[in-house]
Amino acid sequence: MTGRSYRSLLALTSCLKGDPPADVDWEHVIALANESLTVSSLALAARKYAGDVPEDVRRYLSLIYDRNAERNRRLLAQLTEAVHCLNRIGVEPVLMKGAAILVGQKPDEIGARMLTDIDILVRPADMASSIGALQDIGYEIRLAAGSGSWPGNPKFHLPAVLERPTDAGSIDLQCRPKGPASFSDIEWLYGHSRRIALDGGDVCVPSPFAQIVFLILHDQFQDGDYWRGLIDLRHLLDLSKLAASDSVDWEHLMSLFARGYERHAVETQILTADTLFGIGGASGLSAGKLPRLQLQRRRCQLGRDYLVVPLTVFTLLTEIAHYPSWDRYGGAPYPSRRQEAKRKIRELRRIFRSRPSGKI
Repeated sequence: MTGRSYRSLLALTSCLKGDPPADVDWEHVIALANESLTVSSLALAARKYAGDVPEDVRRYLSLIYDRNAERNRRLLAQLTEAVHCLNRIGVEPVLMKGAAILVGQKPDEIGARMLTDIDILVRPADMASSIGALQDIGYEIRLAAGSGSWPGNPKFHLPAVLERPTDAGSIDLQCRPKGPASFSDIEWLYGHSRRIALDGGDVCVPSPFAQIVFLILHDQFQDGDYWRGLIDLRHLLDLSKLAASDSVDWEHLMSLFARGYERHAVETQILTADTLFGIGGASGLSAGKLPRLQLQRRRCQLGRDYLVVPLTVFTLLTEIAHYPSWDRYGGAPYPSRRQEAKRKIRELRRIFRSRPSGKI
């Protein structure tokens, strides 16, 4: 049974905001929360209106929260060890996505956010030594393409996934985000971060503004949610909370992206977050026709998987004029035409892959 419908989505977002509908269908809401990996966030939010939650739902949410809290404590210990390991070789990493949120959680809210892995960024020159240092403390490489592996740009290293059998999650080590080439300089991220002490180690945590930028980069460009009309509710919830914690200059954020496909993808994500959660100042943005159309596409497509392929093809056609900007690796071509053709075909096929876990 699935709760994937726009009505269930609105009910779930209302519950996450602390205002459950009077006629809430808990079976559908729980199903969608599980599918979108927001069930632990729902468990925390439901504490505010526990008297309105059926006893069996309350027990289930409490169990989920407690188990996720224990997992997050293990992840935090694992992250702390990794930071100390990198510090010993002179590397000061930057935390992203769930890892950045985890270190800022209050002790009584540590189980609120589900993490699939630990995202760490380092400078390109530090990738090889960082991988080696983590291997020295028992990590094994599950996925890594080697130095100079970034398509069309030997300066960068593709992300490396490292894991140990006894850990709660893997480490996703990166030196730049996938997306527009304008974000290839990781110094921008370091410049928009603050250094914090993590049990004696030094680590950088980006500002709310920078975290929002990188969440959008991850979903819309790396994962291709713009093309596919998918919603990552967990990240949109993160975005809304980050926006509430600081005054975000949305016009400045938009100016970081080129007009055309890049701007359309970003506007679509901001519109979706504002529609579902309400984010201060975003409603004043004058979004174009395509982003508004894509917002309606997301609403219409939800729970109707047969619409995904034709609407994805339609989206690709509407952005055909911006074809050179589609590349999630920043647009640098391979020197070999054959390599480049293979890459383009691979990327196009990737757009039509199965829906990943956590996306709705």
